Amino acid sequence: SGGMVLEELNPLVVKAEYAVRGRLLDRAVELEKALKAGEPLPFKQIVRCNIGNPQALGQKPLTFVRQTLSLLMNPALVEMDLGYPSDVIERAKAYISSVPSVGAYSESQGIALVRQHVAEFISARDGYPAHPEDVFLTDGASAGVKALMQLLIRGPHDAVLVPVPQYPLYSATTTILNGPLA
Repeated sequence: SGGMVLEELNPLVVKAEYAVRGRLLDRAVELEKALKAGEPLPFKQIVRCNIGNPQALGQKPLTFVRQTLSLLMNPALVEMDLGYPSDVIERAKAYISSVPSVGAYSESQGIALVRQHVAEFISARDGYPAHPEDVFLTDGASAGVKALMQLLIRGPHDAVLVPVPQYPLYSATTTILNGPLA
């Protein structure tokens, strides 16, 4: 065929419902267009609550993380006096010395030094020893949940117990992996 056809897709993917898209988001987009077109509505703005997106609601981003990343993306900036805080420069130098490039693949668990920092943080916060070799870094909650569920759900006989209401990621991933919710 000339493209994707719904009937030819994995039926488990089609069956999955994920609130990051779907009717709620479609309706929000329709209403935003109506507001921009000047149509009279009993409200002045749409607040999208279908995903966790605090910066869209005005929360300031974490400056330390962004500043450190900017130095990692352009290591030449580390030696320039551009007003970066000393802790940002120190962290960037440590990461630069531990990885060949932020554009290179890391170990599958994540960069060893970052895992060490995460383990130290967990140990200090929780008062329970955490070890870098037990830390697995992912590129967000969705990737982490998917990786764990792929390990745990072997088929329709392995159910997943989730809270209600629940984040749709759990039900969508469980459906795609052919496991029932409990």
